[in-house]
Amino acid sequence: MALTTKTIEKLRVDIKHVLNHKLNWQIEEINLIGSGVINAVFLIHEKNLGRLAVRTPWRLEENMMDKNSSGIISLKKEAVISEHCHMYHIPVPKIHQLYFSKEINFIVSDFVAGDGQDIPPYDIGELISKIHKIPLHGLSIADQNEQRLSKIVSQRITERVDSLNKLINSNFIIPSLQELEEILNTAQTKNSLLHLDVRQPNLIGENGMIKAIIDWDNSFIGNPIMELMRIFETKELDEEDFIKGYKDVDIIQNTNAIIQCIYRLDTALMLSILFTSSINDSEKRNYYLKRVHNLTKEITNHL
Repeated sequence: MALTTKTIEKLRVDIKHVLNHKLNWQIEEINLIGSGVINAVFLIHEKNLGRLAVRTPWRLEENMMDKNSSGIISLKKEAVISEHCHMYHIPVPKIHQLYFSKEINFIVSDFVAGDGQDIPPYDIGELISKIHKIPLHGLSIADQNEQRLSKIVSQRITERVDSLNKLINSNFIIPSLQELEEILNTAQTKNSLLHLDVRQPNLIGENGMIKAIIDWDNSFIGNPIMELMRIFETKELDEEDFIKGYKDVDIIQNTNAIIQCIYRLDTALMLSILFTSSINDSEKRNYYLKRVHNLTKEITNHL
């Protein structure tokens, strides 16, 4: 299903109607500036507040009042996490309005402009370290439902291995869900807020300085080792420079290798499936399939 011109126009009209006639704003301009698998993003100009960003699920099934839809969860997560991060001076766009109805759901936040230049990995490391250190008092993630991250990841790995085995007719073997969860639960590291999609596209900067980190769809509360292993496994940031900024290398040295491997496997499986079924990139597909093979072997050897 693609985002059509007709859908864009309907979303634009519905957003403008709600803001002007139900919330008594004064919208002078509204234009689409981006879209993803779930959400469309509009830039609006409000007479008193200036330029703002409006994010709304664009698929019909996502823009209903089903509290368990990924679109609704995405908006709730962004609102809650943004408010929490603001209390601890983490650079995230300020939320102005969270709106739910039978017709349309959306969130309005500050529009943060950037110049498109990459942020130095060292600075990203510093920011992620700061995020991992903020208190969690009162913070609850909508789709985590108070579950431990170890349980969520173990379930996800089990499902992903099954999917990949069927997809490429392979026979990757891993420990049971219960065994994976028990291993992850041996970690002594204090839980943190995790972004879990730390990439240049999710960082807005200007002149190399970070102005905002966005897109908290993947976020959970749990062991920060998972965040680090995901960053290292995706290889989108220079690992050495990132760690210099993050500084807390003891967290890695004090974490059992098998735990690191399990968190890496979660990412390698996700990317193997992505580059096999959705994105045609044989080089990355082969690389991550090999990573899955090596990581499953390492995990078995550690048992």
